[in-house]
Amino acid sequence: MLAQITLPRPPAAKQARPARQTSLAGAEPQIGALTSLRLIAAVWVVLFHLQLLSNTFLKPVFTAFHPLIVSGDLGVDVFFVLSGFIISYTYLERLGPKLSVAGYRDFVWARFARMWPAFALLIGLVGLWFLLGTTQHSVLAWSLQARSPDISAWGLIKQLLMIHLWFQPFTDGASWFGPGWTVSAEWLAYLAFPVTALGFYRLRQLHPLAAMTASVLVLLPVSLLGPGQLLDTVHPYPYSWLVQIFCCFTAGAFALLAVRNRGRIHFNSSRAGPAAILIVVLITGVLVLGPSRGFGRLVVLLFPALLALLSVARGRVQAFLSHPWLLAGGRASYSLYLVHMLFIYLYHWLIVEVLTPAGTNMQNVLAASTLAAIGLSTFLLYNYVEEPARRFLRRPRT
Repeated sequence: MLAQITLPRPPAAKQARPARQTSLAGAEPQIGALTSLRLIAAVWVVLFHLQLLSNTFLKPVFTAFHPLIVSGDLGVDVFFVLSGFIISYTYLERLGPKLSVAGYRDFVWARFARMWPAFALLIGLVGLWFLLGTTQHSVLAWSLQARSPDISAWGLIKQLLMIHLWFQPFTDGASWFGPGWTVSAEWLAYLAFPVTALGFYRLRQLHPLAAMTASVLVLLPVSLLGPGQLLDTVHPYPYSWLVQIFCCFTAGAFALLAVRNRGRIHFNSSRAGPAAILIVVLITGVLVLGPSRGFGRLVVLLFPALLALLSVARGRVQAFLSHPWLLAGGRASYSLYLVHMLFIYLYHWLIVEVLTPAGTNMQNVLAASTLAAIGLSTFLLYNYVEEPARRFLRRPRT
């Protein structure tokens, strides 16, 4: 669901431009650290879903980090903001000047090659899983969603076209597996980006403080509206997912403009790392204290600044986030995000349907097996499906 963050270094001529250069071509941020952030966000979401295993040997972890884990759905907002930032970084100069059929086609095909192969495989596997059930009731129970997914032929077509969420006012039941709704939301954002890029390109001279302010303001609907938030609506409002993807993606694009034009305020990159750490501490504090008071999701407002700071950070923060293991995990984060729910389904089925009542030792064995299976399947999906399929679909045509 996310943009790949393996980017070329800018040409030497562009690196030599003055610090006050404000075009998109100058003062390129070094954003390898954001690849590692993808892994952190993915693990945050996975832990949120792994709460089903909280009565196993993992209980001390879920107890100690409960305020952070129960807020793991915010990892999706991190992904959406990050996508807006990275897509703008990579494509704004190419797509912004004018809309062309060739440019639109190449961009959409690149995003399709990145997203679809692994997602389609997961839809096939989950489809086989659903075939074990013969009633909508069993599908509802096995999907662990509040609404039953549409498992008809038309439902399958919608899943494979990645448009399944477009027909749903709510995310529950939209996808055959819970996290799959975000793939459909991202796909919509990608299809719209070549058009929105026309506007952002014409804002490329925007002052960095104005751009960062805009990135915060556009996130207000995401941070204030919804269940458990300051303006509590009791239930998610219809098409809140559309507001979420639009606001987060736009915020990421504004954050990119702020980073590109940071020379106009003589920003000192040596301070970016400590400032990013301070924001992480602030986010953690709000999440520990905030949910019971209705302001936990206000941390979303800090995500654009965090991404912007990490993209220009130097020193120990950059060194830590540039660790090869973190970078490798970040590159495989999409596969992790997709595949983990399949094994949570399997764990739930074994505990509820097969081994009832399951003893503590058996639950611990199954929990450990679930974690191992998630790790192994992530490795296999990325190395033998996602990345080879992307290279195959993007290979030059003769």
